[in-house]
Amino acid sequence: MAWQSGAGPSRRPGGASDQVQIHIGNDFDFDKEVDGLRAHVGKIKQISMAIDEERKQQGEIIDQLDESMANAKLVLDRTMKRLNVAWNHARSNHMLVLVLSAILLFFAIYVFAKIYRVGRFVMGRG
Repeated sequence: MAWQSGAGPSRRPGGASDQVQIHIGNDFDFDKEVDGLRAHVGKIKQISMAIDEERKQQGEIIDQLDESMANAKLVLDRTMKRLNVAWNHARSNHMLVLVLSAILLFFAIYVFAKIYRVGRFVMGRG
């Protein structure tokens, strides 16, 4: 018992189970279908080319961003090294020692000048 429909695949009467017969109606136009498929293929090709172009542009943007990030990292590393050097110098009290030494030097000159004036006055030259 074989069945048959007006369109689509069906089994052959009395044939093996692995064979399929396709019945196509008279109103089916292969040329029209092929033209429709060509149009679809053309659209898909345009879309794939647009996707490829977009991929290239985004790849360039990502490369530029990667380069910018690398440059920013280098600048940040240099800045951190400079800050560490400045922090270590501030912690080592170099400036405090320098200022105290200058004050001590000026105080010593002042005391020496006063002693010299007092000595001149006592010796009778004043």
